[in-house]
Amino acid sequence: MKTQIKYIASSGNVYDLTTKDIIHRVASYYDWAWKAEGAKRQYGMRVSSFSRDAAQYEAELIFDARDTTEARRMIKALHNDFENDMRRMTPGRLVWGDYYIDCYINGSAVENLSFWKWISNTIQIYAPYPFWIREEKVVLSAAAEVSGTYLDYEYDYSYDYAAPVVGEKAVYSESPFTSEFKLVIYGEAVNPRIVVNGYPYVLYTTIPAGAYVIIDSKQRTIMMYGAGGQKTNIFDFRNKTDSIFEKLPAGNLSIVWDSTFGAGLTIYREQAEPEFEEIK
Repeated sequence: MKTQIKYIASSGNVYDLTTKDIIHRVASYYDWAWKAEGAKRQYGMRVSSFSRDAAQYEAELIFDARDTTEARRMIKALHNDFENDMRRMTPGRLVWGDYYIDCYINGSAVENLSFWKWISNTIQIYAPYPFWIREEKVVLSAAAEVSGTYLDYEYDYSYDYAAPVVGEKAVYSESPFTSEFKLVIYGEAVNPRIVVNGYPYVLYTTIPAGAYVIIDSKQRTIMMYGAGGQKTNIFDFRNKTDSIFEKLPAGNLSIVWDSTFGAGLTIYREQAEPEFEEIK
């Protein structure tokens, strides 16, 4: 079985690249390199850190051209969205099984394979943030909502890693590394505090009923969204003693929170390459 591959354009259009009419030939998704930073020495260098440049990949899409008009229509639609992403300066998303990477398609070459009645389209992929991401999602329910069913929040949290226990939950993070995260806290919540393996994530403010706050560790932002759609930056209401953007540890997580409010946690498992996985 082959891994399912999709491209989600910034327009919202979704293209399945593993249909019976399209062959997706991977060229370099598993190629990566880290760059050493440091001071030169007489022999070699003293390494102080490692960094990564933006990722660049090449892939070939082969379209069934027995219906030439339909094949060219599909290619044109894809190319319009590729160019639209760049014009809008908003990346699309390449989805590989359970992983995705945000990227631009910034190069294309088309060749007719007339003898086999196929059209070959080689594309160049540019990913400014060079990591493939798999999301692990956890629901932290409010006490009044723990009744054998889970919350239906605006943000869809489809994974639950343990039976709901009021105010305490055990979670296993599959990431082998520390992880960035997004934490959504739903009002009403007064000075909400969530503790992960003894480390506190705290806001000193009141989130009104019907409102919610999104804490994004990667973007280092804290935004409140009101019931009427208003958006407020509440960065200054964070706990300034312990960083609210501290990455989550790998492995077993013990999460404790005041069960008077509910929350949703997304753990971003980031790595240099997607997993070798198959469609089930």
